[in-house]
Amino acid sequence: MTQEQKLERFAETEFRRNMHNLIVQHDGVLVVFGHYKIVENQQQFEVHTYSQDPIEFSSKRTALSWCIADYKNRLKLANNILTLDRKKRLLASDIHCRKTMAERSRNNEFNDLVITKIQPKIDSYQAVNSELEKCVNQAKYIQIKGFNNETARTGLT
Repeated sequence: MTQEQKLERFAETEFRRNMHNLIVQHDGVLVVFGHYKIVENQQQFEVHTYSQDPIEFSSKRTALSWCIADYKNRLKLANNILTLDRKKRLLASDIHCRKTMAERSRNNEFNDLVITKIQPKIDSYQAVNSELEKCVNQAKYIQIKGFNNETARTGLT
């Protein structure tokens, strides 16, 4: 057995042993903890698990945060991330639709009326986005807290 084969075999066994701690990108797919796959599908990100249907998110960061919260068994946080992301996507599409409708109108009064009416939705969107950002940061903190130091990531236990 050559030195290269020994090194390859060692790397493979270490990779398998630490799979539950790793976040790896392979062929455009993010494999998280060996349990979740994050796949970009058009302008959204789908999280595939072995036990349920794909879950859609608006960003890779949000999808990864949900995976972290779910994996660490922080189900309330995971549910909050999912709910807030869905609200954010719904509000964003509604705002976009109404703005497009206002821009296409030739009547300035109608344009001003639509812009005035969507202002509360814009405020709501910003509040939801802010709350989602807090949840994402909390998941990030949970992930970082799991590591005692740099050697805990790949070191032997």
